[in-house]
Amino acid sequence: MFEVEIVFSEGLYDRSLDIWGRLVQQLNDFNHFEVIDGFTGKKMLLSEVSCYLRKNKSKSFFIELAGGSIEFSLVADKELCRLDIKNFATSLEMAQSLISALIDEPAFVQARVYDAEYDRWQNAESLTLFDVAHVEHTHLPKKSNGLPFPLTQEIVDISNNPGRWVLREGYIEAVGSPMWVSRSLLNSLGVDEKELMNVDCFFVEDMGDVLKIVACEQCFTVDVGIQAEKQVMLRRILFKV
Repeated sequence: MFEVEIVFSEGLYDRSLDIWGRLVQQLNDFNHFEVIDGFTGKKMLLSEVSCYLRKNKSKSFFIELAGGSIEFSLVADKELCRLDIKNFATSLEMAQSLISALIDEPAFVQARVYDAEYDRWQNAESLTLFDVAHVEHTHLPKKSNGLPFPLTQEIVDISNNPGRWVLREGYIEAVGSPMWVSRSLLNSLGVDEKELMNVDCFFVEDMGDVLKIVACEQCFTVDVGIQAEKQVMLRRILFKV
């Protein structure tokens, strides 16, 4: 599955219904599907969600449909809103169409399409998670979780993983292919657009207030070889890490 992550400035939290309205235009084929409010368990048709959100004056939503979910929420301590679409987009084209419906929103900050399984293990720190899934971890770097005794535990050190993500104030430090980055974020991060545009192995499309960056034909799925090199290069240019 192709997962979608979109970040907006926190001011959009009062306009969650607008976000749903833009998304639902891309979901006409699902209008007669039964969906579930992931917060309350209430069932309804997809076509009824807009009225439901308006009636309840919802600022966030968590809609489960077709085996996947669409969740919009505020990350208050980081001054951003997240829209996560999981286990739903069955193609890269579908994922991109969902993002395209939202990039002209003035509060848009960034977006990316990513592979769920790759993202999971690039950001997994708990050794228990590896053990339960029978995934070998003896070769991975470890560190302390930094908590005082008796909570101290050894965890996987993901600080050098090319596919890691980190919540920052106003944005998420993460890369994807494809990914979209607003010029306002680029400016705040001090990114040299010319350097980004001149990287031969990236295709960068100027979309006005947003740049679309394509580093690979498909999503990143490995942390070695040319894919790793491209992820590291993107991180260096965009986030100076």
